[in-house]
Amino acid sequence: MEIIVLVGILLIIFLVEIIYYRSHALENLNLKISFSKSIADYGEEIELIEVAENKKRLPLPFIILKFETPREFKFMDKDNTTKSDYVYREDMLTMKAFSKHTRRIRVKCGKRGYFVFPRVGITTSDMFLVERFMKDFDNEAQLVVLPEILNAGIMEILMSVTLSELQCRRTMLTDPFSLAGIREYGPSDPMKSINWKASAKAGDLMVNQNASTCAQKVHIFVNLETYNPKHSTSLLEKSISLAYTYLLELAKLGIPASVYTNGRDILTDLPCVSEADQGSAAVDKRAVMLAGIDLKKPALPFEGIVEKYIYSTDQSDFILLISPRFDDSFRMLLSDIKAMRPSLFWLMPSYKTTPEADPGPQLSDSYMRWEIAGND
Repeated sequence: MEIIVLVGILLIIFLVEIIYYRSHALENLNLKISFSKSIADYGEEIELIEVAENKKRLPLPFIILKFETPREFKFMDKDNTTKSDYVYREDMLTMKAFSKHTRRIRVKCGKRGYFVFPRVGITTSDMFLVERFMKDFDNEAQLVVLPEILNAGIMEILMSVTLSELQCRRTMLTDPFSLAGIREYGPSDPMKSINWKASAKAGDLMVNQNASTCAQKVHIFVNLETYNPKHSTSLLEKSISLAYTYLLELAKLGIPASVYTNGRDILTDLPCVSEADQGSAAVDKRAVMLAGIDLKKPALPFEGIVEKYIYSTDQSDFILLISPRFDDSFRMLLSDIKAMRPSLFWLMPSYKTTPEADPGPQLSDSYMRWEIAGND
């Protein structure tokens, strides 16, 4: 009889526990995923911060924290991860009443892009581990990974071409109201250009050096249209990285630059373009813009981007056009642009297996093939 009573009491406790956990296990429970920074460099290691809170008296014997990230995010500890199209991360722990769990996980950013992590999930159980209770939570984590910075020798060649073109097209006129510096007097300098105060300090004749009347700029056009029947994107990624690295090099020299692409922004679906400007803030803005290009969306017609923005360039500016596409119709378009803007220079990212592009007589002196290791 006593055994029957004991079994009955245990059964009542078990049923009450199950019913209570069904009603309250997921109450005042929260999970949030964030990152140690909102903007990261390509290949940088950052921290993914996992915070779970149990804000009630009821203890939870075990909790599984689950979320998914793109495959390009490499976890430094590979425990509790499974891969398919995404990386699924699961961490298991026990949570006491009114407890908080914080874990920092090192992760490497292996791909350019704008990433959001809108949902995370928790699975928990009753004390007897009989039933499981699951809940998803809205999450606001987002991360911008900037394009790769290239260390290729192509950048030295490209900067040499750029500076040479800008020097050749620099106007000989000077602006009398814009002072570029002070230098020693030369036989050909007019007397009115002598800076008498600077001459007295230096003990020798010094003259004002006026700046050019034309503030030359560089304009970067990036064509992200498909370049082969397989609709590959690897050379398009390299094109974006090249434009970003080039922007950084120009910024070091204080050369204003604009970027025009026919790639669509992942949030607005609009073409990613930015007018010429200087300063670190402008470079940062363009970096985020290039990071947000979604290559899964078909690029807008490049001809339309050219027609809209080519007339905002000046004859003395340098125009770099980056495009892996090289078919006949595209080369005809380049010939038309070259007729309007002689400073045009076409850089074509390619693999060894990519067929040679015949630039034709009009583009032969303004064309360079950039071969990249690998293949599509």
